[in-house]
Amino acid sequence: NEVQVIGNGGLSGKPLKERSTEVIRYIVEKSQNTIPVIGVGGIFTAQDAIEKLNAGAKLVQVYTGFIYEGPFIARKINKAILKQRLQDKK
Repeated sequence: NEVQVIGNGGLSGKPLKERSTEVIRYIVEKSQNTIPVIGVGGIFTAQDAIEKLNAGAKLVQVYTGFIYEGPFIARKINKAILKQRLQDKK
């Protein structure tokens, strides 16, 4: 049983990154972008968060990355997203 192999704590962090981005793309596509999706799973850097947004997520949620990178991860992510959005407008 996979659940027993993974353990009570479940699976989180970097092992979820690619699969969660695939699921975001799938849900956004199948719902024709009518469901606001929150991107989670494996976000440790600003680029990880941007990948979730580029896949169609409207928001991102950081958990394990927050634990390992500290509270300033939010500032780093926000600055990078703002920088990218400003560049996209040019």
